[in-house]
Amino acid sequence: MNPNLLDLILFSEKRKDFLLLLKEGPKNAQEILDRLQVPRTALLPQIKKLKEQNLVIHKKGMYSLSLIGEIVIEKMQPLLATLEIFEKSEEFWADRKLTTIPPSIMKRISELGDYHLIEPDLSHTFDLSPEFVKHTSNSNHILMFFSYFHPQFPAFFLDLAKKGTEISLVLSESVYSRIAEDFKKEGAEFLRMKNTSLFILDKKEAETPAAVVSSDKIMIMGLFNESGRFDRQYVISFEPGAIEWGKDLFEYLRDMSREIKIKEKPEFAK
Repeated sequence: MNPNLLDLILFSEKRKDFLLLLKEGPKNAQEILDRLQVPRTALLPQIKKLKEQNLVIHKKGMYSLSLIGEIVIEKMQPLLATLEIFEKSEEFWADRKLTTIPPSIMKRISELGDYHLIEPDLSHTFDLSPEFVKHTSNSNHILMFFSYFHPQFPAFFLDLAKKGTEISLVLSESVYSRIAEDFKKEGAEFLRMKNTSLFILDKKEAETPAAVVSSDKIMIMGLFNESGRFDRQYVISFEPGAIEWGKDLFEYLRDMSREIKIKEKPEFAK
């Protein structure tokens, strides 16, 4: 693609929004002004530039994409959606260990859609994030992966299961060992329930996210920073595409794991 053409689309919100609007179909001038909420004097020069590059056609009072414009916008949309993800929280993404997400899933990062970040709450320094708990507690079925430990996890997992939530849980070996050692009663009760399953990712060399949660209602993800620390910031999205994305990431981790049954673990049976 001509670099000037790339700059023309990417470096102007007005031009980009105008082209995406025309992807819906031809529009007259008033329709465009109403939808984009911009003054005519600000928009007309941008339209002129797009017409000069043969991306837009103006015919019988209607603006539409040219064939070139249709092809370019169709190919540009995934890139634009991906850029929006990273631009929304630049500092967050710049400091995350993104290599813990497999390339086949990472390239679909735009599926997170209109996400937001759960920020650490200083008033709940020693508790699970209230927002995290609220959004996971009303799920009918939930997939969860954790590679960091929190002392409230065992009670949290058990409370979800007692509500009737179907839970598939994957833990790193270190997190599982901590629960097996210090929370035997909760672990045994969790494993005995019919609506739960537990898997252990015991590949010590595997780099993983800090947390991945996907339910029928929400997707939540926590990532370690470049220093290997988890600062309790989570990406959260309610969009169907994000929920499916989180499910695929969870299943990638579960496929590397082994399932645990209570009869196989005498430490939980004591």
